[in-house]
Amino acid sequence: MRKNIKSQDEELEDFLEKDKSSSKEKSKKIDVFFKIISIIFAAITIVFYFSLLKLNILPTAVLIILTVIEIGITIPLIVGMAKRNTAIILNIICLLLVISISSVYVVGMKYIGVTTKFLKSAFTEIAETEEYFVVVRKESQYQQISDLDSIDIYSALIEEKTINEIKGKINKQIVETKEPIEIGKELINQEIEAVLISSSQYDMLDDEIDEFKNNTKIVYKTTENLEKKDVKNTESKYTVDNGTFNIYISGIDTEGSISKVSRTDANILVTVNTRTKEILLTSIPRDYYVMLHSKKSMDKLTHSGIYGINETVNTVEDLLDTDINYYLRVNFTTLVKLVDKLDGIDVYSEYDFTSGGYHFQKGYNHLNGNQALAFSRERKSFESGDKQRVINQQIVIEAIMDKITKDSDIMSKYTDILESLEGCFQTNIEQEKASSIIKEQLEDLTKWSVSTYSLSGTDSKKTTYSMGTQELYVMVPNQNSIEQAKTKIKSIMEK
Repeated sequence: MRKNIKSQDEELEDFLEKDKSSSKEKSKKIDVFFKIISIIFAAITIVFYFSLLKLNILPTAVLIILTVIEIGITIPLIVGMAKRNTAIILNIICLLLVISISSVYVVGMKYIGVTTKFLKSAFTEIAETEEYFVVVRKESQYQQISDLDSIDIYSALIEEKTINEIKGKINKQIVETKEPIEIGKELINQEIEAVLISSSQYDMLDDEIDEFKNNTKIVYKTTENLEKKDVKNTESKYTVDNGTFNIYISGIDTEGSISKVSRTDANILVTVNTRTKEILLTSIPRDYYVMLHSKKSMDKLTHSGIYGINETVNTVEDLLDTDINYYLRVNFTTLVKLVDKLDGIDVYSEYDFTSGGYHFQKGYNHLNGNQALAFSRERKSFESGDKQRVINQQIVIEAIMDKITKDSDIMSKYTDILESLEGCFQTNIEQEKASSIIKEQLEDLTKWSVSTYSLSGTDSKKTTYSMGTQELYVMVPNQNSIEQAKTKIKSIMEK
């Protein structure tokens, strides 16, 4: 009997000993769990903090405050989890706080990552390219370049260097002339069989010859890099560092890659004074009749774009007698994607008209991306032509800005917007300089004063450098409006 009782006592002791050992093991596992969570939390905090530093847009004062707050939160929470307490409830409370804050940091890092990637893409200069096409009539038997073995290919106004490079690729006889319109008409009239033209010339011929694109086909394409030229005037006093500068915004009439040169459909000079918080938007009609800087010949401003952004910038510098150190190029893809990601914009139309298959009523219209593009490109529907197009382009820009600043749901669209616009911008502004402007604005939230001005002129028909002796519609500049623009620009820059 005593043996049985002793045996039961021993069994009880063994059970209690095992239970005690199990509790210690469980406690040890809990300690390890909280320590692992503490390490993960510390790592997330560090990555988040250095991501903000890398983004480099927060003012120093904000960074100092954020640093103090992060230290004040992170250390107590880590200590609260790592230190074992009789009341485990404290550890659990710390754990819940850590999970919540970590979630905020992870979401924040997503936004920072998308922003950093976008800025890196936007502020990286891209080599400009031009496409060249061998074009034949649509009904011709020629389907590919090899079918043209015994056929002369005609070209006009293409640089000799490019002609020689293309000759080497296709091994064909190329007959050079001076008139793009002439060879375009001769092709349609079956006087010649094939032409070599740039993609820009292809678009221009379609404007001047009815149904040119519909009546032709492309049997060969090649892409050439344009010679890289620097538009920066290193001697200029108008720079981001000095607080007053010009940025030239060029909206080119093409889709797809931003690297392709094309006609400049929208031309806006943005004059900025960061000290007085003033911005002047000077719009220049696309068909303004100007002297091309390097060609020393008269042409439409829009045609300057086919010779590269450098040509456009230098031509406008000559026109307005000012220094332009920076540029920003956007294309049709940029506008369409941005408006669609904003779920459309509301614009007020001063006229009732139809363009691109879309009808716009007088008054407010809700537009998607393609409709906004058609609205901002139309000129033939208006008596004032290009003047109204400039006004409509300004209306679209203002509508986009209004949507961005007033849309309460904009943050939920933020990452989608930036990701969709990646590769749709080209600029020569260094990312560090752009970051410094953002920093200054965040430090001083004074409201900016924005004014607009549009150059004017009279409708006419003139010959142009890019299209030879064929007379095209142009706008002859009003000298008084040019002088007023110069005065307005100087008044912003010299304050």
